[in-house]
Amino acid sequence: MTTITLEHVSKTFEQWVGEEPAQVKAVDDVSLKIVSGDVLAILGPSGCGKSTLLRIVAGLTAPDEGEVLYDNVPLRDIPWRDRGVGMVFQDSALMPHWEAGKSVGFFLWLRKREHEVPARVSRISQITGFGLDQLLGKRPAHLSGGEQQRVAIARALTRDPRVFLFDEPFSNLDAKLRTAARVELKRLLQEFPVTSIYVTHDQHEATALAHRIAVMREGRLVQVGTYNQLYSNPRNLFVATFIGTPAINLFEGFAVEAHWRGENFGGFRIRSDLDDGTRVILGVRPEHVLLRDGGVQAIVEEVIPYYAERFQLVQVRAGRERWQLLAPMERSIRPGDTCCCALDESGLLFFDRKTGLRIG
Repeated sequence: MTTITLEHVSKTFEQWVGEEPAQVKAVDDVSLKIVSGDVLAILGPSGCGKSTLLRIVAGLTAPDEGEVLYDNVPLRDIPWRDRGVGMVFQDSALMPHWEAGKSVGFFLWLRKREHEVPARVSRISQITGFGLDQLLGKRPAHLSGGEQQRVAIARALTRDPRVFLFDEPFSNLDAKLRTAARVELKRLLQEFPVTSIYVTHDQHEATALAHRIAVMREGRLVQVGTYNQLYSNPRNLFVATFIGTPAINLFEGFAVEAHWRGENFGGFRIRSDLDDGTRVILGVRPEHVLLRDGGVQAIVEEVIPYYAERFQLVQVRAGRERWQLLAPMERSIRPGDTCCCALDESGLLFFDRKTGLRIG
């Protein structure tokens, strides 16, 4: 296995805006370390630089600045055949005129090790629970999207990869197939512990597969940690709003004598060095909004049941503000009802209105 290190990596592309060329920084001064055997998900909105960063790690795109190292050796100094990169793309990238078996075994065939293919395919089929061996005689045109990606993953595994890279491999699959494919891939990563980077915009996918998550925005890494760390302790407003389903509630307010005050809620302690009148946003997850007598009176606007999770997502309004809370399925609550809400102080997050950074 391999430890991947990125040292101040940057990449700029030229993009035409109207009739004028413009410099767009797709990756901006990224430093990161993925230890041997770790699975890291790179999560962020479309256009944030995730795929460009992955291509730089793979050696497919050269950075303008900075260095990528495999086990402390610069990637540019490692011959292509010795890099050991297995990569799975969004569209599977299978040779259209080859049967799946040839795609899966091509790497070993080049090294005169084709006799190893049946055992490897049998082991992958056993781990994942689907009949990979039944797909090997078919060409990509005769395989479903899910089957193509399974073949692509098997092809990458037969390379004995040092590094496993995924560029949104399941984004074209429907929800049911994506769930099944995630489970299968999780089993494979446990059986073949390879240093892996998984690019996605789906936080459920990142949570299911990765040990850690790196959140990107506009070419920069804004926070790296476990899902629980990102969810409970976000460094800034972007991470707080990007991570978590249902979304975090946000309330505009300001500092008054080391306390936060807003339109409906207030009296919560914050940092004492903030000038009175400093604009501060209060963030609170729906599970930290409590239905409690004596709280702020609000009108129920919408109730969405989550039967499997055994809760109701309730949207309420008071004055100009709207927020969401979770209520047990057993509680009778309907649109038009009046309820009383309070905030659990242990779950409050404060952010500077101007910079978006977290404050105490």
